[in-house]
Amino acid sequence: MKKLTRGRLSTGSLTLYKGGRREARQSQSAASNRPALHILLSNTIDFLLSTGESPESVALELKGQAKRVNGRGHLWRPKEAKHVQDANETRIEICGVVHDWHREPAYTNQDGEPVQLTQRSLRTLVSKRFPRKNLSVAIRWMFENGVIRKTKRGKIALVGGRQVVYSKDGQRAVSLNRAAALVPQYLRTALRNADTQNLSSRDIDRDARVFFLPEKYVPLWREVARERARAFLEGVDNWLEDHARREDAGLVREVAMHCYAYTGDSRSPKTSSTSIRGSKDRDR
Repeated sequence: MKKLTRGRLSTGSLTLYKGGRREARQSQSAASNRPALHILLSNTIDFLLSTGESPESVALELKGQAKRVNGRGHLWRPKEAKHVQDANETRIEICGVVHDWHREPAYTNQDGEPVQLTQRSLRTLVSKRFPRKNLSVAIRWMFENGVIRKTKRGKIALVGGRQVVYSKDGQRAVSLNRAAALVPQYLRTALRNADTQNLSSRDIDRDARVFFLPEKYVPLWREVARERARAFLEGVDNWLEDHARREDAGLVREVAMHCYAYTGDSRSPKTSSTSIRGSKDRDR
């Protein structure tokens, strides 16, 4: 055992001076984060491969990202970041058009249901969300992604109700752009909540989960999740739209509530490595 001297601790190759305990804790914390970071990176690579990207393409991208990390440069390309941001904002504003179609008296019947529109009335509706120069592009996007369709009488009807459901042809591209926008937001929320001591200042990050739901209940679980999420999000959406101000003189922020359900792979509870029977919903 080496001799301890005041203000200095020597342990083999590790030497800590007074005030150096913080550095030691940070080093230990970084080491404890490595399994999670490894899983995040590995699953991101698997995700890219599952979208159809070739292993060679993914490897080249990783090499390019490694150069940016070593050079302390930006980890994204401005043009690509703008493309993803624009695509995500277009999708959200389209959802807003559908929202207006369900809420405004000029576009609903006596029962509050959305009516079929003429081309002219549709352009008027879309113009509430998009500038004049982008109206045709936005309407074409709605047609191409199965949000609206033409009827036999020549009018335009919504497809899928208030929930925006994309056609199979455009679903992959829309889903990838959506994931590219939402995943960083989730990671940012997780890190911000971890560093925020005031519970009331944290953003919601909750889950309700069990590990052993019988397979026979999975279809019912998906139906219950859809119904309750739809009702919940419609209420949140109404509140947000009532309080949003495009021309506000002060500062504004993007805010969002995102719900998704997860269903894992089938497994036998007898061979499961976990001994936890369930976890109640948590608020971080």
